[in-house]
Amino acid sequence: MAESVNQQLQEELKSDIVTHGEELQLDEHCIFCKIIQGKAPATILFKNSEVTVFYDIHPASKEHLLIVPNCHHGNPKSVKKEDLPIVEYMHKVGRRILETKGATMENTRSGFHWPPFNTVQHLHLHMIYPEDEMGMMARLFYKLNSMWFVTYDWMIDRLKNMPDALPPTKTETPEQGTQEKTE
Repeated sequence: MAESVNQQLQEELKSDIVTHGEELQLDEHCIFCKIIQGKAPATILFKNSEVTVFYDIHPASKEHLLIVPNCHHGNPKSVKKEDLPIVEYMHKVGRRILETKGATMENTRSGFHWPPFNTVQHLHLHMIYPEDEMGMMARLFYKLNSMWFVTYDWMIDRLKNMPDALPPTKTETPEQGTQEKTE
């Protein structure tokens, strides 16, 4: 039963939104990169070429998933507008995994720890279900839109409202003449 659900999810969630079919960029010192490579222990719930989903080692409720892109990507503060599809895809995968477990999004807390309050410098989305069974400390640790935890929706709004990447501008230096400069 679980195998057929996983096969169905693999087909449904097939994508190259993160890797674009290129080789993964990993950080040898990152614990999440080690989990992705199978070099560190974790209960993997789902893995494809783009993301890996596993349980948080300190669950805040019955189901506490971490959804991480397989390419090493910095913390949430470093995410740029062009990364919007990655963040949306992470949420889509997490939502589908939780739905197969009977979860509803109305009772799920989804978000990111905001630097400097994150412990791993690899982008990861927390999806916690059921939200109404979170204990007092978990509710504080994952407090919505606080200085230390921002919701998925807040992050999406932030990314959508970012300016587009600046185009190269021409500058002139005495030694090199006119050259392209990116900011």
